[in-house]
Amino acid sequence: MLDRTKLIKELREISADLFIDYSAQYAYAQEIWDKICQDSLFIHKVKSASSSWALPWWTDSLHETILVTPPSHPYRVLAVDGSQIYPDKHQGTLCFLINIGTVLLTYGIPDAQRVMLTTQPHVFVAGTDNNELDATAEVVNCRRQEYELHKGLILGRQLMQQSTVPLVFLCDGSLIFWHLESKDIQLKHTFLSCYLALLQQLYEAKIPTAGYISLPKAKDLVSLICYYLDDKPTQPIDHVVDAAIMKSVLPLYHRSIVFKSNSSICASYPEHLRPYFVYIHLDNEIGRIEFPAWIAQDPYYLDLVCQTVLDQSIKGNGYPIALAESHEQAVVKGPDREFFYQVIQKIGIERNERISMSQKSIKKRAIGI
Repeated sequence: MLDRTKLIKELREISADLFIDYSAQYAYAQEIWDKICQDSLFIHKVKSASSSWALPWWTDSLHETILVTPPSHPYRVLAVDGSQIYPDKHQGTLCFLINIGTVLLTYGIPDAQRVMLTTQPHVFVAGTDNNELDATAEVVNCRRQEYELHKGLILGRQLMQQSTVPLVFLCDGSLIFWHLESKDIQLKHTFLSCYLALLQQLYEAKIPTAGYISLPKAKDLVSLICYYLDDKPTQPIDHVVDAAIMKSVLPLYHRSIVFKSNSSICASYPEHLRPYFVYIHLDNEIGRIEFPAWIAQDPYYLDLVCQTVLDQSIKGNGYPIALAESHEQAVVKGPDREFFYQVIQKIGIERNERISMSQKSIKKRAIGI
């Protein structure tokens, strides 16, 4: 049990470290960013650079901002999110669950079903996959993202066949698969190949796909500042992120120009699937939208994606409502987890199989004095 009185005391003792004023760093970074925007030769320096920084590329003027308006036409938005129950040795089973929640919202079509909510559990037993990957937490997380993209592909295809009304598929999080960077070679190859195959099929079906990142911590634009300063800033900018720069640059409901990500993992993407991104000023935050090159290079699809994210954010009071609802469909709460293991135990009894739970797990379920 948490001793709240002691907790308050502990938090007050570290409050100076919790609330640090980084305004000087932000101001300095903004000053350098303004200089970069005025340097017409800087883009040529970046494109010929041999820097250790993964510098993004762009074509339009850095100081340009683009107004984004809600769609003036009917549209549909499909959002998919996932949650999981990891394998738990204390429960006496290596069974695990991936739960996929989907939301389809339709606007501007009379008599159409405006909301469609679905959820689909997928149950696995560790050690039965043909790919021989262990069912660790990181593998389960990778598998969950695979199922999210796959569900979006399957539903997206069906929806595209049913109607010509514009459709956007929104994912929660990045389309730059950072989480694979530090993984072992087999795991990285297995899932990166899978993700790129799914993105390829989404491209072939012409389903506009984008990832939305709330409160982004990316430093692509900060890396441009560091390169401009030749890695020698006169004061630290360690705590500055791109969103802090864009906050003072972008008016409300405006987006940045399009940037091409050059992070190391992006080199594995086919050119038409290479991740691009923009920052957008929504009601409560600077958000980041990521999308493949084929969308970045098509003004219609680019506008459709950005307009959809904006409209969904307005309807969701600051966060895309379709993503919020898909999360609610996917989330596995405490009682759901308990039900999952109770059903496994019941099936074990029916099959005359005994499940050996750890004493730790048994004790947690029946605390006594």
